[in-house]
Amino acid sequence: LWLQMIILWLVLRVQISIEARCFAVARTYSIGRSMEGRELLVVEFSDNPGKHDLLEPETKFVGNVHGNEVLSRQLLIHLAQFLCTEYLRGNQRIQTLINTTRIHILPSVNPDRYEVIGSFNLGTNNAQNIDLNRNFPDLTSIVYRRHRQKGHRTDHIPIPDSYWFGKVAPETYAVMEWIRSVPFVLSASFCSGDLLVSYPYDLSKHPQGNDTFSPTPDQKVFKFLAGTYANAHQKYKL
Repeated sequence: LWLQMIILWLVLRVQISIEARCFAVARTYSIGRSMEGRELLVVEFSDNPGKHDLLEPETKFVGNVHGNEVLSRQLLIHLAQFLCTEYLRGNQRIQTLINTTRIHILPSVNPDRYEVIGSFNLGTNNAQNIDLNRNFPDLTSIVYRRHRQKGHRTDHIPIPDSYWFGKVAPETYAVMEWIRSVPFVLSASFCSGDLLVSYPYDLSKHPQGNDTFSPTPDQKVFKFLAGTYANAHQKYKL
């Protein structure tokens, strides 16, 4: 218990330290609480923290969706520290990035299970034993159905009422409300374990054939972003 409290205190201290050091361009805010009441804390970087500026893109990075995938959490904490430090040092690239983009970093979606990890099988799901990575509504299937029906929109699809009949984790709900409140144009979720970059659609057009090519209208953009990330990575680089 004491170790868990120390870890939580250190994470909070890092986030508070970033906000204090870079108060002109950074702030910390909560999007809600986990099942066990832990804050889901976000560090935001912007030349106008807390406010959406017209035509300034909103981006978000999340990690630790599975509690035992600790590397993603640490990576995003270090990213936040790096952005703050380099901004203060006068790094022109970082200053331009922060001054023209609003960046939101959520290091841990699943803080409850992070505190109890001990093996691969312990800590994946949240405190309700829900896999948060599979707890969001399946809108892709609706898109596929609408593709077969002429004249139906395939964007801004409302969440079906049937989704709420199931068990929706508080962490999932918090992220969904976050997405609704901020007009994000780009998002990335960092995981641990495999060397890969995945992008939509995650679900095949044909459920029985996972190898079926199922591109989104933004296929070229996603492929470019995935390639850019992979080629900048020491182990990914082709």
